[in-house]
Amino acid sequence: MNIKLMLDPDDPMRASLQNMGITDDPESEYLLIRRGAGVNYIAGKKDDQQFYLDVNDICFIESMGHDIIIHTTDGTYNSGERLKALEQVLPADRFLRVSNSAIVNLKKIKRIESSLLQKFILHLTNGSKVDVTRSYYYIFRDRIGI
Repeated sequence: MNIKLMLDPDDPMRASLQNMGITDDPESEYLLIRRGAGVNYIAGKKDDQQFYLDVNDICFIESMGHDIIIHTTDGTYNSGERLKALEQVLPADRFLRVSNSAIVNLKKIKRIESSLLQKFILHLTNGSKVDVTRSYYYIFRDRIGI
């Protein structure tokens, strides 16, 4: 059986699943995630090659239409996952949803700019800017403590 595994590459569950005949297939419509456990790596594609991206290197993740783009310190990668699925597996102490289309690594925020109408503009360490929309304004403010 082929299932997309959202498990770290060194997770012992991978070997157990393979012994049971379950293989990791990034194109599978089925997804296996370890409940309650944040991951240390996220799978991403670049130039038709599969990479495991360290979550510490991720600056932010954005949704553009049906495409999910992972922005890291080394460039951008595509993900086949939905933003909601990534939000559920990323470490909650480091990542926060800031809009319907973006999740930010809080440790990669270089500067926070206040904007009009209950909105923030985040300047990240990779030079990108990400908006905190009004819907997420209070969540972000409370989380950051401002």
